[in-house]
Amino acid sequence: MTMADSCREVLDDLERYLDGECSSRLEAVISRHLADCSPCLSRSDFERALREMVARHCQGAAPAGLVDRVMERLS
Repeated sequence: MTMADSCREVLDDLERYLDGECSSRLEAVISRHLADCSPCLSRSDFERALREMVARHCQGAAPAGLVDRVMERLS
């Protein structure tokens, strides 16, 4: 497996990793990869910071009707 393949696999599972939703085996694989791959580590750091910012600034409820309007536009 090339580094590019390994990176692609890690990035495919990064969301679950950051959410703590992957197996302990997969968590260990991703952690080792991030320790050795600065581009993937940078992506992970960015994703983690983005999640923290959203959590910090988006604590209120969505305005009434927003979900319906978004769903209507997506249809």
